[in-house]
Amino acid sequence: FRCSKAAAPALKSAKGAIVNTASIAGFGAVASTIAYSGSKAAVINLTKNLARALAPDVRVNAVAPGVVESSWGIEWSEERRQSTIANTPLKKVCTTADVAELIIYLGFAGALITGQTVAIDGGISI
Repeated sequence: FRCSKAAAPALKSAKGAIVNTASIAGFGAVASTIAYSGSKAAVINLTKNLARALAPDVRVNAVAPGVVESSWGIEWSEERRQSTIANTPLKKVCTTADVAELIIYLGFAGALITGQTVAIDGGISI
């Protein structure tokens, strides 16, 4: 919030965009990660509120990754990785490059998109 507030004047004059990072955990209750899912739900709500407050000069959106192949995921066993992929409708998990592409799209090309949190999770949250 403080970063967005500090950047708002420059973003308004440049007709810029903010892209927050949430998580699919913020879409619903996840009992094993209460603090994490609660904080990501707060990011989703912050995104909507900032979008309304900063419009029409600044667009504000968020990305909500699911499982991302990264150094964190390397700690998973191959069995757990394959199980996750099998339970994902698109049969794959996203990479950091996939998330970066979505952030770039929302930041530069999504001229009519604001206040949205876009899941990038291979369909696991549907």
